[in-house]
Amino acid sequence: MATESKTAVKVFTFLNDEILAGEGDVVLPGSDELSGVVKRYSVGGENRMHTHPAEDHTFYILQGEGTFHFEKDENVVVAGRYDAIFLPRGSHYWFESTGAEKLIILRTGTQPGSDRIIEGRLVPSNRTREDAAHVQ
Repeated sequence: MATESKTAVKVFTFLNDEILAGEGDVVLPGSDELSGVVKRYSVGGENRMHTHPAEDHTFYILQGEGTFHFEKDENVVVAGRYDAIFLPRGSHYWFESTGAEKLIILRTGTQPGSDRIIEGRLVPSNRTREDAAHVQ
């Protein structure tokens, strides 16, 4: 008889004053199939065109404004608070914070597919590194 393994339920706070005040990525609890990251940028962003060939993912803008470039640098969309952007696997993009407020994004996707290709080179995900900031 086969047994089914289940991920334990976890309740956590993904935004609070400390998280809002910080910079960089905060990795949220997830599973082998689902990942979540709070991304925080006062300046900059993901400034090189790249793709995740095996991952669909969505950006939910919680604060600030981001300028997103899709497939080519000249294809620009400016997204603000409460906008969301769905990126099917294989989409090429980059973005930067362009508003007066810090850009804070909730990014959801699939953990196994979070590796990316930049300038033709595979770059493994850093979300599973031991030094990654995680919500407990």
